[in-house]
Amino acid sequence: MTAIGDKSYGRRGRIGNISPTACTEIFPYEFYRVAPDGVTLVLSNLVIRDAREPGQVAASWQGFEDAIASLRETRVDHMTLSGAPLVLAKGVQRYRELLAWLRQKSPVPATTSPQAFADGLKHLGAIRLAVATSFIPAHNQLVKEFLIAEGFEVVAIEGLDTGMTSIEKAMLSPQQVFDHVRNVGRRNPSCDAVLIPSSAWPTLAVIQALEDELGKPVMSSAVGQIWAPFRDLGIRADIRGYGKLLGSLAD
Repeated sequence: MTAIGDKSYGRRGRIGNISPTACTEIFPYEFYRVAPDGVTLVLSNLVIRDAREPGQVAASWQGFEDAIASLRETRVDHMTLSGAPLVLAKGVQRYRELLAWLRQKSPVPATTSPQAFADGLKHLGAIRLAVATSFIPAHNQLVKEFLIAEGFEVVAIEGLDTGMTSIEKAMLSPQQVFDHVRNVGRRNPSCDAVLIPSSAWPTLAVIQALEDELGKPVMSSAVGQIWAPFRDLGIRADIRGYGKLLGSLAD
């Protein structure tokens, strides 16, 4: 007779994530490619279909409290509020207030996707960054201002004009992402690391190849959103072949 487990799937950690988009495909897929047994992802979705539409961003800000309440009710062990264009939409000072509010509302450790990738870059010792995005120029500027406020030097920030909405970016191929990020890294050889500040498009599969090609760390929003909760909860994991930061979780 096949044995039936008597422990929950998330016995080591239940990772709550508030996704900005109405549909979320890429991040759950990438999370479960590397998450060890006993660690689960609990998603709560907001309403963004296209982050270029200010009305959808504003509506998602209105949904933060309900999303946090839902994750509290499911008794997650960690919360991340995701989406750089969303959480940075009102500038750095308002972002700081949002992060403090999130941590006050959450009964468990909490962060945001920008904070996670910034903390991950600091863990790697990076200072000079080249940033490869799929954002419009206004969103690139929000990311740049945040990174500067966090103490980084942004040597370049370059967007790939896909013409896609936020929820359509899941259809980009890993090769398209690899080519864009590699080109940004090659054009800016003085950088310490390359940052991909979006988890709406596939990045996990190309992180190691990019690090091998460029000879320096490559950080993505998805990697940060995996690394930060694991670090906060003390979850050790032997994750090889997905870049330097996730590899550090085995230490």
